[in-house]
Amino acid sequence: MNESKKILIGFGIVAVMCCCAAGVSYLAFRQLGKQVENAFNADPTSIAKTQDNIAEFDIPPGYGPMAISLFNYDLVNLIPETSNSGMTIMMMQYTGLISGNRTQLEQQLRQAAEQQNNQPGVPLQIVDTREATIREETVVVTISEGDYQGFIMRQWTTVFQGNKGPTILMIQGPLNAWDDQLIDDFLKSIH
Repeated sequence: MNESKKILIGFGIVAVMCCCAAGVSYLAFRQLGKQVENAFNADPTSIAKTQDNIAEFDIPPGYGPMAISLFNYDLVNLIPETSNSGMTIMMMQYTGLISGNRTQLEQQLRQAAEQQNNQPGVPLQIVDTREATIREETVVVTISEGDYQGFIMRQWTTVFQGNKGPTILMIQGPLNAWDDQLIDDFLKSIH
């Protein structure tokens, strides 16, 4: 066999291997795409399932839920039905294997939630901490504020024990739309 035939056979083998790899990659990305598409939805059944994973709670009047369940994270967002009014409420729970202590996990959940929800360019400063009761557990609430395009943005974060593990609760919105009574009622509804 001459040298040019060996090169052509080598290119043919490489081409077949590339086609196989491309086919496997296509199928893998297609499956991942379906999982991501199914994860982000406002379907009442999916919301109820994700909510059951985290905790039982009442959705505040005037709010609509959205649930995300992807890999080992469950997330429920409660968003005001009218745009640019009120606060956004988010609960996120990690349901995978937990390594490390609770403090480390809480810090990781806080960082993930802050990356998910912080408005770009909104530097928040801690202005207060207080205790609250969620599911008969006393938790520490961190209150942060920052200036965003001429109005004050407030963020309220804490971690409590959800149905399947530590869960971060983050509430944020403009200070002029802040509703402490809504927050108190929501916290009391979490079982």
